[in-house]
Amino acid sequence: MERIRVNSQANLVYNIIVITLVAAIIFLSYRLLSNSKLFLSYDNSSSRSENALEEEDTGKSESKIDFFSEIWVRIKGLDFTDPTSIISSHMPYLNVAQAEQYTPDKEDGSITTSTIPDQETSRQNQRPSSDEFHYQEFEVEEETEISEDIQIEIKNISDDLPPVNLSGEGPQILIYHTHSREAYRQDPNNPYEAIAAFRSSDLSQTVVGVGEELARQLQARNIPVLHDKTDHEIYPWKSGLYPRSLETIQKRKKEYDSLKIFLDIHRNYNDKLKDPDKEVVIIDGERVAKFFIVIGTGEGISGGFSQKPNWRENYQFALKITNKANEKYPGLADDILVRTGRYNQHISNRAILIEIGNHLTTYAEAKRTAKYLAEILSEVIENK
Repeated sequence: MERIRVNSQANLVYNIIVITLVAAIIFLSYRLLSNSKLFLSYDNSSSRSENALEEEDTGKSESKIDFFSEIWVRIKGLDFTDPTSIISSHMPYLNVAQAEQYTPDKEDGSITTSTIPDQETSRQNQRPSSDEFHYQEFEVEEETEISEDIQIEIKNISDDLPPVNLSGEGPQILIYHTHSREAYRQDPNNPYEAIAAFRSSDLSQTVVGVGEELARQLQARNIPVLHDKTDHEIYPWKSGLYPRSLETIQKRKKEYDSLKIFLDIHRNYNDKLKDPDKEVVIIDGERVAKFFIVIGTGEGISGGFSQKPNWRENYQFALKITNKANEKYPGLADDILVRTGRYNQHISNRAILIEIGNHLTTYAEAKRTAKYLAEILSEVIENK
């Protein structure tokens, strides 16, 4: 009788183990199928502007996380509903890149977002259009579409702007870079060391190098320029990038009250672009990257900033540059993009953000743009 009782208990334990394993297999199979659907859904929607949809998508994804995943996330920090988190858990360097891609930014109490795709899955899209522009690289301050009233007003603004008078001692133009590590498409003839897709800590290969060429070309035309090469993207993050670059601007303004024009040089990104040949114009047989200017109104979506830019005058200045560029070199400048962010353009009525080239153009092509942009600027301003 004792042996029968032991055998019965052993069989009971065996059955419990088998039932538990079968249940676990069924559960994991269900999770695998669910993740596949979620991944496909995510992949199909990846072309949407990430910043504009970030909060909405986060809210939706949270509702899909079940009890077991929530426990695992809290214990391990690994979300089974996100395939990329599973992969990156075995590839630590992916997590490092991700840390560099998502950076909270605050300015005047507004939360701003910078998403660098792959880096760059921003800012940040390309050819600027109201529905296609990729916000992610701008660290936009409560970014949204401009109102219909402003759209109508913009159509009535002309470039009837007298030459900007640069006079007096000291530098007249400040060139700086809020996103100092934005780099370009790898060029086999001049490769750079990337810290993420289209980003480098070697500033001589980023927009800082393009800014240096712009400064050199302006100085060759006897226009006094100050090029600030501060790397505003040094980690760890202590504040947002636009607050950082604003500190640089304010510091330089105190040092040189002669400064009148402020140029924030960036590189654009647009995941909808596929053909590098469409992102350049041919001038004198050379490939020259296109550029466009971004103007912020400072409206935001909840009252905006306490100090708003004089966006109308900034826009008029940008329009003058854009029209002059296309008059001399058709197609070199894309349309001006107006958004409700501020981009530190409250510092002057001649403050603009210039996107020179994008992730499909090379550093060499962007440097050539600097040469022609200097020529255009020299015709828009009056240097005495």
